[in-house]
Amino acid sequence: MPTHLDIHRRDFFRAGTLGLGGLAWPNLFCRAEAGTANPSGALTVEESGKSPDKKLIVTSPGVYKAVVWQASGGGINEFYDLASDPEAKRNLGTAWGLFEVGWHGAALPKDVKPDPVKGDSENGNYGCRFWPTPPHDCKKLQAEGELDVVEKSPARVRVRAQSWFTFWSRYVDKNMPVAAYYTFYPSGQIAIQVRVRKLDRRFQWSVEYGPHLHVPASAKDPAVDPGFIFSTPKVEAAKDGGFAPAEELVLATSAKLPTALMLTIPAEAHTLFDRHMRHNGRSVNWDRFGYGSNQVVMDAGYDHTWACLMQMGTQGHTLVPPLRNAKDALPHAMQYRVPARIDGAELVKDDAGDLNQDGYNESEGCHVLKGPGPLAFTYERGAGAGFAPALKVIGWQGAAPRTAKVDGKDVPVIAAVVEGKLLVQLFGTIPGAKVKVEIA
Repeated sequence: MPTHLDIHRRDFFRAGTLGLGGLAWPNLFCRAEAGTANPSGALTVEESGKSPDKKLIVTSPGVYKAVVWQASGGGINEFYDLASDPEAKRNLGTAWGLFEVGWHGAALPKDVKPDPVKGDSENGNYGCRFWPTPPHDCKKLQAEGELDVVEKSPARVRVRAQSWFTFWSRYVDKNMPVAAYYTFYPSGQIAIQVRVRKLDRRFQWSVEYGPHLHVPASAKDPAVDPGFIFSTPKVEAAKDGGFAPAEELVLATSAKLPTALMLTIPAEAHTLFDRHMRHNGRSVNWDRFGYGSNQVVMDAGYDHTWACLMQMGTQGHTLVPPLRNAKDALPHAMQYRVPARIDGAELVKDDAGDLNQDGYNESEGCHVLKGPGPLAFTYERGAGAGFAPALKVIGWQGAAPRTAKVDGKDVPVIAAVVEGKLLVQLFGTIPGAKVKVEIA
């Protein structure tokens, strides 16, 4: 009896030969992917090493490879654009992780006495706290955290990383745990959920608390510097040290590389992350840009969960958008910030990770529906790009679908059934403002 993955392989190749009319769906299999048994579109996940040096390797063949390190507390310490770098020689991650949260705390509250043992500096200010933690500090402190796969299929992979915020190599704050869930999709999307808690003793952040892109850079060796420039829809080049009002996205692009990286947050999250921040550390081989906040105070008992989305871009690939400037990337951010409207199917608005109960799970980057199948509904993309929409259907009965239809035309999909849930992503870009989607 064929497995789900075998069925997907067969039907992908079939979909690549269909005449799809004027729809913007890619011919996925115009070339074979060397060195892998999986075609483009089928995710894999592998485990390398053992605790405390375990690594989880998520690969979308011919698209990207992401390596999450336990030794850094769960950072994406390696990221490769396989479309332009098929041998994975240029690492776009850093020791801090491609995705990073926070850094400096603010001055200590007046009612809190400085305690160097707990990470306070002698002048009364909190030192640098951040997550993920650079691997050498984790090993010195043996604060490797936990790392595991919570869901895997050809359609998506979910990784859970649990650790603590850390004051360099002096102090691991076991009263400040952080848990992150990465949801990887074949087309370069990584939805991220972050839960931050404060179990004891008040902590006040500086304006740097928030999600950031953290990329390699070098002022000493231009030959190895990727040359990433950060921009927003209104700012062509973000300056170091600025705290401009937050916009819909931040984008990292390079004149040397075809790779682009976009970061965005849900519209509601602007009440927390109300500004942009940039810190150029080229003298120590990194650069970062993202969202900041207004000195968030975390008292004992603080417990908050937020989410964001990273989208990889590259040039000349059928599964991934180019994202060469922030204005072009804006529809991709809006697709996450103001999700498409779905009518004709039952929406699930209380799914864990749906932070505003609208039927779109920001933490997992997908619409959530309910029903045994088949499904037929209208998809109205609004201000979004309509790019590779992902769905989770609860209560699905039977096998994963072999194809889907958009306005009656067959389209390529990647799908899997995991514990009674259908996970499906439609490849390509939905061309019309409002279309009928059928999943049978």
